[in-house]
Amino acid sequence: MPQNLRILRRVLTTTTSCAALSLWGLHAHAVEQEPHALQEIKVTEGHEGDTAVSSDDLILKSATNPQNVLNSTPGVSTRQSPNQPGIEVNIRGLSGYGRVNSMIDGVPQTFKNTAGHESSGGNFLYTHPDLLAGVEIELGVVNGAHGAGTLAGAANFRTLTFSDVVKAGQNQGIMARLRTGSNGFDHSGVLAIGKRFEGIWEQQGHIDVVLAYAESEESEYQTGSGRELDSSDWNRGSANTPRGALAKVEFVPNDQHRVALGYRWYENSFRNSGYGWDVDNRTWTLDYQFTPGGNLIDLTFAAYYNDTNLEYPGTGGSYAGRKTQEETSGFSITNTSLLQTGRGEDIKLNYGFSWNRDDFQTHAMRGGNHPGKLDKASIFADAEFTRGRITFLGGLRYDHWSINGYRPPYSAGVADCPAGGPSCGDDWVKRNGGKLLPNIGINYQLSSEVMLSASYAHAFRPPTTHEAFYSLVPFGDGVGTGETNNINLKPEFSRTFELSAEYRDTGVFSSGDEAWLKVTAFQSRIDDYIYNDFVEIPGRSFTRAMWVNADNTTTMQGLELEGGVDTGRFYAKLNLSLSDTDTAPIGQGTAMGNGLTSAQPDKSASLDLGFRAMDGRLTLGGIVRYTGKATQAAFDWSSWPDGAYVETMDSYTLVDLYGSYELSDHATLFVSVENAFDKEYGYSGGSVSGYQELSGRGRTVVAGVTARF
Repeated sequence: MPQNLRILRRVLTTTTSCAALSLWGLHAHAVEQEPHALQEIKVTEGHEGDTAVSSDDLILKSATNPQNVLNSTPGVSTRQSPNQPGIEVNIRGLSGYGRVNSMIDGVPQTFKNTAGHESSGGNFLYTHPDLLAGVEIELGVVNGAHGAGTLAGAANFRTLTFSDVVKAGQNQGIMARLRTGSNGFDHSGVLAIGKRFEGIWEQQGHIDVVLAYAESEESEYQTGSGRELDSSDWNRGSANTPRGALAKVEFVPNDQHRVALGYRWYENSFRNSGYGWDVDNRTWTLDYQFTPGGNLIDLTFAAYYNDTNLEYPGTGGSYAGRKTQEETSGFSITNTSLLQTGRGEDIKLNYGFSWNRDDFQTHAMRGGNHPGKLDKASIFADAEFTRGRITFLGGLRYDHWSINGYRPPYSAGVADCPAGGPSCGDDWVKRNGGKLLPNIGINYQLSSEVMLSASYAHAFRPPTTHEAFYSLVPFGDGVGTGETNNINLKPEFSRTFELSAEYRDTGVFSSGDEAWLKVTAFQSRIDDYIYNDFVEIPGRSFTRAMWVNADNTTTMQGLELEGGVDTGRFYAKLNLSLSDTDTAPIGQGTAMGNGLTSAQPDKSASLDLGFRAMDGRLTLGGIVRYTGKATQAAFDWSSWPDGAYVETMDSYTLVDLYGSYELSDHATLFVSVENAFDKEYGYSGGSVSGYQELSGRGRTVVAGVTARF
């Protein structure tokens, strides 16, 4: 680890931990007084998320897995399998290798592990579900720092903060949640403590402290047919034991400054791809916001460091003892200015700079994982100009990238190594590039209830070291061969067009009710799509796997609908996606497990119906989840080397039930039933063999209580 990153990690860890543990004593010298309100400072970046998943949805309606509610969100799916607790987010048919920016509290999660012939090689996000407070999702091209090197969108998993733990109007509190259930969901719980220290900095400021710990235990579950999964099977167990913790300290000396330090930790042990996985993920953050007053300066600075370690413990198998590490570090600085023309027309400017480094290291038994660094830097500016009912949107960013990867040795006369000379490779190679990326858009407020929007934007994704320096899959502790490296791999480049109409109103059917509907159509045309195929290599009499750029343009398109009505007593919510995203090229290497396809189901929908009674203390509801047909690449080994084919996965419909009852102001009981009719199905977003074994979770009842004091 570079020395500057070690220093940053130690400073953040020491400061956060010491501050969190010692501030209770500090407050003894403060003046006791009634809570007072300071200006709430909210950090925002780029445009606000298109979709927000609440904590209630994650805990009450997701039952055993937060991926359930993500898969019910228009334009979003996940690559779900019973033996992988990591979350791989798919937006509009794209995922893996940075195409979607998956984050925890704004920190990119870039961990990957190519393992076995069912591996997508995509980015996994590891976080404990009970520490989550919500998920914010942006569909399509993303503005601001979170959009650097990203094609399809972003998903930010937000963890608990002071307002999630402590009840409104109080300056300290405890939040505890305990869940238990059937069918392998043994138990899960979280304990969080929050405290606000007031009356400091000349009575103007406060310090907020949050500490939380969560732990779960899940054993093998049964499918809808009654078959129990088995971790001794090569790839099908569901048992895992995640643990997580966080510590956050926020300093607010006055209404101009805010400094926040954070630490998050996750560890889990489970079995996947024939090996035990021990995963340890740690995240450190530093955030600062400066709002001196006026309209010109609203400045935010964010720095982060994420460290994910994987180990295959034990012996047996070609890759037992594997150790890899992925370090992600970066920072961003963004300012927002509000201007006004002489006619009183509003202009909003958002501009800044970001830098990010993904450093993947292989310490033992690397297999198909290849070490190297990917750096991304971005300068961006976006503007909104409002004139009457029309808002014009425009922006420009310049994204620069560089990769530095290890090229293993390869023989003279093979690939680009001159014949008759010494062997080549065994050195570190650099490549870099950059591109200007414009975006334009327009919003038209047809009425107070209806808005029409259109946008067009460019985006691109640089190649990762996993792709450019792919060196086959050496056995044991080998390093592979440089002859299959594609160091001239070009970035993916997309052009995305969107049209949307949004309706929001109150008092439609009765006083105080709400109704909303948003329909979005999109089309993304991607040049130089990167996929894995068998190619001819000079000096070799047979083809070998290599990551290459597609010759033709890849088109992803679809229609998304999100609507509902809430009368206070009754509510109904409908989500629908119609997707045509199975157009990405499929190579022989793709089908063998080098970046499996990530197409979404052709149709997906969810209908959430419920009602509230007893002055809102009782809520009962149910969700119907429909997943349409999907396609996935697979390989017929009897047809080597041309065994790639596409498998169509059947549609299925599941029904979930849920309910909650507020016992008092301090405690709420809840219960949920996943797959209430015990239907047998296979996860459409997973591998072909996993789908064919119909390993979807059978009926599972989960009950619990949340208490706040």
